[in-house]
Amino acid sequence: MKQRIGVIEGDGVGPEVVNWGVRVLEAAARLPSAWSAPTMGPLDLEFVKAPVGGSTFLESGQVLPEASLQTLSGCHAILKGPMGRPDIEAGVVERDGILALRQHFEQYINLRPVKLYNGIEAASPLKDSLLKRGVDFIIVRENSEGLYSRMGGITETSATDINLFTERGVRRILEFAFDLAQSRRKNLVSVDKANVLSASLFWRRKFEAMAKTQPQIECSSQLVDSFCLLVLQDPSPARWDVVVTDNMFGDIIADEAAAIVGSLGMSPSANLNPRGIGMVEPVHGSAPDLAGQGVVNPLATILSCALMMRHCLEREDLAIRIEQAVQSALDEGFRTRDIAAGAPACTTDEMGEAVLKYLQ
Repeated sequence: MKQRIGVIEGDGVGPEVVNWGVRVLEAAARLPSAWSAPTMGPLDLEFVKAPVGGSTFLESGQVLPEASLQTLSGCHAILKGPMGRPDIEAGVVERDGILALRQHFEQYINLRPVKLYNGIEAASPLKDSLLKRGVDFIIVRENSEGLYSRMGGITETSATDINLFTERGVRRILEFAFDLAQSRRKNLVSVDKANVLSASLFWRRKFEAMAKTQPQIECSSQLVDSFCLLVLQDPSPARWDVVVTDNMFGDIIADEAAAIVGSLGMSPSANLNPRGIGMVEPVHGSAPDLAGQGVVNPLATILSCALMMRHCLEREDLAIRIEQAVQSALDEGFRTRDIAAGAPACTTDEMGEAVLKYLQ
């Protein structure tokens, strides 16, 4: 069966990195079945473009045109590039494009794997002694409520954003996090600010109640400020496995985690609705100052495509092949300038070609 993949090129460096995401997906789709998936053959993927973002806004007056939304609604998954332009008022693209897409498709789960790939330890600001056991945890961020629920307003003298948590919203993200922890190392940490915020106290009570029903998983709660300190002091897999948190805190700690593993250019993400259409994207922004120079790191987008294979297309075997190809390219010494740490830097295309070589 043909599976349609919506493609949003975005702004700035978006078209450059999305191009490599599409090429990697095409190459992975042609691979024969792996031993772990002997009944699964090559995928039949069809890519359809849907203009969304700042450039689309300047051309049409809409960040997310209705025609693009209709196109994406007919897809099995979406590959999205970064969005945003400096010549558009801050917040317009984020509110009317990024958040609108997530909320329209009810993608209430935001997954952000945090993995330090072998060989790029020098790109991390942490001491080698803190990295010797590796870094491999995953942030499960609630993606539809909290301070990003788009409730509130602004006047000349005040502004309000409502930090909305609902029983349904908290329950479903916690259930996903518990299931994910069960499939990994059975360790789950919830991050909140329950000592100050009523919404966080609500969250913690729901988390602790659910933890009592799953004693096989080691559970704990951390205040967000202490978590940000502790993860820098010891980022190892022995300390962290699955971290579940709300929308705002997840946004912040995911960028801290990206620094730990060397760069935002190594940080993929997926916006998921288990019963609907998922959307993957790199964590980094549109970086208009780098657009067209051929220096941006495509690996965050390529690794996001691995998340698409794993969570949207149910091809764990192909997700692993993409991740292995990334590691092989790094093993050969390819480094874009964000992770070069003083070593010679390659171009965007050279990194992409290296990944394709090992994937094929």
